[in-house]
Amino acid sequence: MKLLDLDGVIEKGVFEIPSYQRGYAWQERQLKDFWNDLEHVSKLGDKFHYMHSLTLRELENEFESSAFEIIDGQQRLATSLILLGLLAKTTQNKDPKYSFINLEPILSYKYYGLSEAFRAITEEEKDLKAFKTSFYAKNLIEAYAFFKEKISDTPIETLEKMFDALIKKMLFSVVGLNDNRIDPFSSFETISNRGKDLSTLELLKNRLHFVAHKICDEEDLENLQNEINDTYTRIYHDLRQFEDAHLEDFLKHFVAYYYCENSKFKERLLNTAFDAHKKYDNLYDESEKIDDLLLYLSYSSKVWHFLHTLDEKSIALIFDGNKKLEMEITPKMRGLLDKMRRLNALSGNAFLPLLLSLLTIQRAGKSANEQPYTTKELEGSLEYLERFGFLIYGVAGKNTAKNEWIESAFMAFKAYRDGEENTAIEDLPTLEKSFFNKTNNSALELLEESIHSKKNTEKWYEWGKALNYLLYEYELRHNPETTLNFDSRIESIEHILPQKPDQGYSAEEKNWAKNPHIVHALGNLLLIPKNANSSLSNKPFEEKRKEYIKGSYSEKEVAKNASFGVVQIKERSEKLLDFLIAHYRIAELVGESAIKAFKNALLKDIK
Repeated sequence: MKLLDLDGVIEKGVFEIPSYQRGYAWQERQLKDFWNDLEHVSKLGDKFHYMHSLTLRELENEFESSAFEIIDGQQRLATSLILLGLLAKTTQNKDPKYSFINLEPILSYKYYGLSEAFRAITEEEKDLKAFKTSFYAKNLIEAYAFFKEKISDTPIETLEKMFDALIKKMLFSVVGLNDNRIDPFSSFETISNRGKDLSTLELLKNRLHFVAHKICDEEDLENLQNEINDTYTRIYHDLRQFEDAHLEDFLKHFVAYYYCENSKFKERLLNTAFDAHKKYDNLYDESEKIDDLLLYLSYSSKVWHFLHTLDEKSIALIFDGNKKLEMEITPKMRGLLDKMRRLNALSGNAFLPLLLSLLTIQRAGKSANEQPYTTKELEGSLEYLERFGFLIYGVAGKNTAKNEWIESAFMAFKAYRDGEENTAIEDLPTLEKSFFNKTNNSALELLEESIHSKKNTEKWYEWGKALNYLLYEYELRHNPETTLNFDSRIESIEHILPQKPDQGYSAEEKNWAKNPHIVHALGNLLLIPKNANSSLSNKPFEEKRKEYIKGSYSEKEVAKNASFGVVQIKERSEKLLDFLIAHYRIAELVGESAIKAFKNALLKDIK
């Protein structure tokens, strides 16, 4: 081991990122730390900063006499080179050696569009967005933008000192790991969790390469390694716009439907499915297992992107350069999937494993010119999920049935893969009814309990996010182009008759406001932007009306009333109740007489 400054590292040779490595993973927190460390050491005279290890393995390279693959230290070296390029251009002539140096050949990437992104920033391409082709390429370009902005706000004298410090005072402990008894995969996994933790997706890639070396001969090894790398390139392209946490969520929900694993997804992958210490006997089966996993990971990453963006291009199949085969997404299905995105806020993503499973099956089927599900079947399943999500996760606030959804997702996938009859969608109504039977509550009883519970002094207003969801759905039904948002951070619930009416309200109106059945009635609650709610507050209805008439469909509907008292609250409550009952098809769950009694019981209290 020897200590080298960046100047010495660059003189050592060229560096390559091996296929089992992750790409460029540093983000703003790590970049801030790096900048602050450099700025600090540039002020310390003869003091140095320790950059930690740069662990290398010698390579044979026909073009270079000294070539190395980086087992550890990629993030620190890549970041140093990005900043070096910027500082060299900014402090021109400070060091002639770096004024015109081409940094691109010093560090080479093979995957994730990183080579193109690194070239783009070294050549100062104008349209860098075009090179954000993967999650890692996006990180690399954003690191360049971060340092560029920092440099623009820093005096030239400081930058010159930082340039000197970067090439002379940031020390790497360079370690050669050339002993063939040490495998680089486990070394990478052990060492790399010391900096920014490896994500499970990154650990899985490394583990697949490790297992591939155990089970393949030389020819098969190259093919399988290429398949692993190509699949990961596609995955990181599909997930390029998401943050780190989203990548973990993707893998967690994939493992849920693929293995029927409801909690320990990381352990399932790394300690069970692809255990580093396992003795692999049936090598063909193990290779097939990896092939299968990679295939469905690749399909699922596209479906994940689609579920979160509804961008149909993400699930299109392209043949012969231009021929497209697309999954049929009807307008109704698209609308229901949009509702699923909103329901995630109520359900804690309970439906994601099932949605990921069903649409991955459909996507895989399309690749084989099959259609596992009709659009009618998918639309029906989404309608069941929306109703269940609203009633159980939203209104009742119950954290339940999540294991059943995972099991359903797994059974659907298993049936498709094994070529068996797939009954997952057919079983949804039974699953829904079994839940109501298990709790001895009908759908209406859940609604009644949530409104009339003695603990609930705020009636409908107590519903929180579920109320936002219901009122947003009502608005959306009447105005599909609404600018309102379901997000409770942006919109809030307005009491049309205020909870604490002040000047401009009669004694009778103030008396109504003391009655929770009136002031917290469904018909007295209106979804509006938060800033509008705070400005209207306790103003008289005449003043509120002037603002409502400029707002959403729901606001304009309220503004049609010259006044807004008990009669109007009751009428609007009935209208919204009718919408709830029809929209969630409550008649499928209980009889008409029960619905009539439910409505009458709620409306009679508004008096």
